[in-house]
Amino acid sequence: MTTINPARLPATNTPPASGGASSASLGKDDFLRLLITQLRYQDPLNPLDQNEFMMQTAQFSSLEALQNIDHGLASLQTTMTGSALTQAAMLLGKTAIASGADFTFDGHESTLAFAVDGDASGVFVQVLDPTGTVIQTLATGPVSAGAHTVAWNGIDSAGTPVPGGNYHYRVSAQGARAAATAGTIDGVHAEDGQLSYLIGETTVRQDDLIDVR
Repeated sequence: MTTINPARLPATNTPPASGGASSASLGKDDFLRLLITQLRYQDPLNPLDQNEFMMQTAQFSSLEALQNIDHGLASLQTTMTGSALTQAAMLLGKTAIASGADFTFDGHESTLAFAVDGDASGVFVQVLDPTGTVIQTLATGPVSAGAHTVAWNGIDSAGTPVPGGNYHYRVSAQGARAAATAGTIDGVHAEDGQLSYLIGETTVRQDDLIDVR
C-alpha cells in the first residue's frame, strides 16, 4: 500500500471536536477527501494498486448509499409523524375511554384508579417504566362494576424499589371492560414518533384508547 507522508499533506480548517478529542467517525466527505489526498500524494514509482483503489471506491459508494438511506428514513419518519398528528387532531373534542394513563411516582406510593363496566372476576394493573417495559403487574380479586383504586408501593417484579419519576399503567379485567380514565380529548402531542392524548389532566397513549365517540 502507498505510504503517505503526513508532512506533505495540506493543512485543513476542520475544527477539533469539543473537549480536544478528535471525532471517531468519518462521513462521506471525509472519506472522499482522504481518498483524493492519497491519490494526489502517491509515489509515482509505486502508484496505488488498482484493486485497492476499486475497493476504496466501493467503500465510498456504500457509505454514501447508507447515508442517503438514513436521510430518506428520517425524512419519511418526519412526514409520517406530521400526517399522524394531523389525523390525531381530528379526535379533539371527542369523548374517549382509555385503558391506560401516565402517572408520577413520588418515591413512596401511588394510587392507581380504574373502573369496570360490569362485575369482574379479577383486574390486572400493569406498571410500565418510561421505556414502555412492564416492571410490575398488580392483581385484584373479584370487583363489582364501578370505580376502584389499587396502590403501588414502587417495587418492581424483582422486588427492587424504583426511583421516583414518570410511569404509566394499563388495566385489563376478566369478564368486564376496564378503563383507567375517560373524558374529552383536549390535546394531542407527538414525541419521538409516538402520539399521546390529553384527557383532562391525564396523558394517555395512542394504544390506550379503547373507545372514541
